[in-house]
Amino acid sequence: MAVVSLGAAMSTVMSAPLDSATSAPTVVSAAQIGAQLDAVLQRDSDAAAVAIRAAVKGGWPEVIERGGRQFQVRWCESRLALRQALAELEPQGTSHGEAEGAPPRGLVLMTPLRDAEIPDDVAARLARCRVFQPKGWDILRQMFAAREVDVRLGRHEWLPDVLVDSAHLGDFAPVAGGFLDLDTAWREVLSRCLGLEAARPDAATLMRWATRTDLPVLMAKLPPKAREDVMGWLGSHAGPAGRLVVCCIEAGRAADAAPLGVVCGVLFGLGAEGHAELAQAAVRLERFVADQHVSVQDGREWALQARRLLDHAPPEETRAILDRADALMNELRVANLAYVSADLPSGLEQRLELFAQALSAQSAAPSDERARSVEGMGQAVLSHRLAELQPLRAERVRMARRLARWLMRGAAGDAGLEHHVAAHADDGAFVDWARYKLLGGDELPALSAAYAGLRSAVALRREALNRAFAASLAPSLKEAGPLGPRTLPVEHVLQHLVGPLAAAHPVLLLVVDGLSVSIFRELFERPERQGWVELAPESLGRPLLGLAAFPTVTEVSRASLLCGKITTGAAPAEKQAFARHEAMLAASGKDHPPKLFHKGELSDGGSLATGVRAALAQTAQRVVGVVYNAVDDHLGGPDQLHQRWDLEQLRGLLPLLREARDSRRIVVVTADHGHVLEDGSALVANGAVGAGRASDRWRAGSQAADPKEVALAGDRVLTPEGARQVVCLWSEAARYTGRKNGYHGGAAPAEAIVPLSVFAPSGVNVPGWLPAPPQQPDWWEQPANLPMVEAKASKAPRVSGAPGGAGEAKAPDAPKAPRAPSKRASAAQPGQGGLFGELESEPAVPAPAAAGLRGAGADDWVAAMLDSPLYASQRQLAARVALPDDQMRRLLETLHERGGKLTRGALAQRMAVPELRLNGLLSAARRVLNIDQAAVLTVDEASGTVEFNRGLLQQQFRIATVSGTR
Repeated sequence: MAVVSLGAAMSTVMSAPLDSATSAPTVVSAAQIGAQLDAVLQRDSDAAAVAIRAAVKGGWPEVIERGGRQFQVRWCESRLALRQALAELEPQGTSHGEAEGAPPRGLVLMTPLRDAEIPDDVAARLARCRVFQPKGWDILRQMFAAREVDVRLGRHEWLPDVLVDSAHLGDFAPVAGGFLDLDTAWREVLSRCLGLEAARPDAATLMRWATRTDLPVLMAKLPPKAREDVMGWLGSHAGPAGRLVVCCIEAGRAADAAPLGVVCGVLFGLGAEGHAELAQAAVRLERFVADQHVSVQDGREWALQARRLLDHAPPEETRAILDRADALMNELRVANLAYVSADLPSGLEQRLELFAQALSAQSAAPSDERARSVEGMGQAVLSHRLAELQPLRAERVRMARRLARWLMRGAAGDAGLEHHVAAHADDGAFVDWARYKLLGGDELPALSAAYAGLRSAVALRREALNRAFAASLAPSLKEAGPLGPRTLPVEHVLQHLVGPLAAAHPVLLLVVDGLSVSIFRELFERPERQGWVELAPESLGRPLLGLAAFPTVTEVSRASLLCGKITTGAAPAEKQAFARHEAMLAASGKDHPPKLFHKGELSDGGSLATGVRAALAQTAQRVVGVVYNAVDDHLGGPDQLHQRWDLEQLRGLLPLLREARDSRRIVVVTADHGHVLEDGSALVANGAVGAGRASDRWRAGSQAADPKEVALAGDRVLTPEGARQVVCLWSEAARYTGRKNGYHGGAAPAEAIVPLSVFAPSGVNVPGWLPAPPQQPDWWEQPANLPMVEAKASKAPRVSGAPGGAGEAKAPDAPKAPRAPSKRASAAQPGQGGLFGELESEPAVPAPAAAGLRGAGADDWVAAMLDSPLYASQRQLAARVALPDDQMRRLLETLHERGGKLTRGALAQRMAVPELRLNGLLSAARRVLNIDQAAVLTVDEASGTVEFNRGLLQQQFRIATVSGTR
């Protein structure tokens, strides 16, 4: 950078002096007067009269205040006028009403006379005995406390005047080293005059600035030459996208700059080349950029910068930009291709339409190809910018994808009751969780119909499972004995679970009336966030389950649970029997017998009752029971709400759990019965059959009169009237009474099977119990190894950010989506992705072909690695933290089976370890596998996924690639 003194810059660079005596500015501005006055006062703070040359009179204020003093501004065209003005400037004192000690007043004389034309007697009374010539560069140098000025500033003769005129906005910061450089001057011009804070703003900044409603006013205040230079400066430093934004401004389309960048994501996206409809739209785009041609590369850069802007703009600005972009898509006649964009509002709706088509096809005839289509279009929806702003819709998409996966599972064969109980808790309850989230549909009619079709397909499969459960249930009720190692009848819970636990730790028995396993799993999805760890018996490795008494109503099953035997009764009988239960009394002692609180005793002025808090805090009170009714009460509540089950949404439950945690209590969460939700059930006219009364899902009697009924009898059956036989509905599509939110009393798994989980505060160990692994089934998580789907021939552009296949799904009025480019191609253009491209596996790193590689013998590449000398060396370095060989094998094979990527929860579930212990396991594995920090095993904390690169592993441990393996 050339640096010269101000004088040299004036003489060698500028073709003519900027401020010579013969080139005085036509009009001197008030800002220039103030700046000149500041310069004078810096040298002579007591100056009383300052003369400044001006060729013509301007519209100056009558008084200018500087340095705490007021200066009267007078226009003096002649020597006489100068003498008269100076004569009026009296010596300072206390005359004219001025207070003693007040700052002296001053006078600014504006005159067209030069120094040579001023009489000596007048000059003698002026500051520095002269008439000051407002020289822009001199003033600017003084304002920046600069000794030297960047020579390149001489190209912009308007710059001093513009900056001096902006001095009223605040003082200029002194420049470092006394040198006023190019960027500093431009930063001040752009900031003070146009509201741009950077000297060289990027395209994203320019697009946001272009949306200012006062932009035309700001630009109009600049001189014509300044406007021209400003546009040139901005366009030359903001890249190709910035030049296009400047073209928008020059074409009078400033506010459209950012929306047009969003549109470019469609017009110039990967796969857009050769698409006639988009090529024509790209030509129409030129009228928005002053008839400039927009190349593919520049269009993609514009789209990228627009996405950067959207990533950081406030929500209200983002939505305004996107709504305008939608309108521009209409103007460019490509609105039907909005689904290509992961930003456009109409694109989200079109992606949902595509998802609905794929989902309907899968529901009607499940297949691998259709399942991949659902995955791909579902991910396209979830990757859309606006999906996260509609969490309920996004959750329904995720749940629908899970159900589509579940439909691909084979039907279960005949099995005993214990198997059906476990299958419902480990699989069916999650199906219920997902399908009930689809109740109420979507505002998009096509998607609402697709959800209904999916629920019907799932319900059909569930009906068969419910029938099989009911068939295995009837024989098991003859005696009130054990049902298997994992399942406890509710009447055995106090004897075989709460009592033994209370002998080791204080216990809170939390009975949530009507709590189904599906809602329980939703409520306690991440208990560690509240400081809890779910436990499982060491001998089982899975949480226990409970089986309700029949009929599955409160006065039968809850009374049996809290009394410890099959019985009926209400709250008083439950409280009395609970306090006298032998197993719990043995652990409690006579002074602090088990204490039970019902609904009316839990709240005190809107908060947890003092009596409950005191009981939980007292360690001598070994057993505290609480009956919580929110779930059962919901079944008869309003049906126009989307219910989300969250611990924070249930009043009083979190304070209860917090008190239990603080007192280091073990918590047993269970229920008296579950429930089924209303989803198109039909009234069965059998409620009056037989003697006795009928309820929602059960009736008195001994014979089933409808295929949807099952007759139950035995020791675990007791009606409120004392009968040992009952008829229950096993089908969820039937009811005996009027329509409600949900029902219970029947023999469906969702009603009969209840949670029976044990939770311990973090850090509390319970003998014989271990932390339970995550309970989600494998289909609950996003599959990572879906193969690519080749769509049929088409010239449609690819969908941005849509991993998975679109199959035969079509965009509204648009051709089918074609095959995606490779990951390498997608990576070339940030912000753009091929349809299904993100699910395409990275090419495996080929194993070296050099001699000396170990062969795996058959296809056991894990065994080859475990036997390798290098692995033995790595294990020795890791010492005690190294994983056992069988655990390392399981880890690698699990990840390999799932395409090299799994979520943390899914991996923990497959490894049968609690998620909270997964960090230690992965850290130990990486210490051995990631030689020299090679990324064989990595964890993406942001997305919660674990990734494994088998090819790199084979390179690191010199394992030959075996034929038939990846």
